[in-house]
Amino acid sequence: MTKASKNKFLVPLIGFLAGISNGLMGAGGGIIIVYGMNYTLGEALSDKKDVFANALCVMLPVSAVSCICYAIRGNLPINGIGIYSIPAILGGLVGGILLGKIKTGALKKLFAAIVIYSGILLIIR
Repeated sequence: MTKASKNKFLVPLIGFLAGISNGLMGAGGGIIIVYGMNYTLGEALSDKKDVFANALCVMLPVSAVSCICYAIRGNLPINGIGIYSIPAILGGLVGGILLGKIKTGALKKLFAAIVIYSGILLIIR
């Protein structure tokens, strides 16, 4: 089986798993997308930073659908939205600006450190 034929199967599977992760936990889909895109499209991308940028574009609609599902079920606390979303939007703007200035190797290490730190926190809490 060639890499191209594997990718035809893997890309939708990775997207599906990312959607399930996001729907179940409200997060995690972006991590799956980043690793999946790096694995399946890494050679085709001229800049590895494109993986992170593309992952964000994929996660926006996935997160919107998850958010709507949470809201329909009554699991969306309205009082916390402004407290978290406004600083997160500002942080997203800053991160988008910094993406072009940070070296790819440093970005990958930062991403891995955040994933590991988050995983440890989930285990010990």
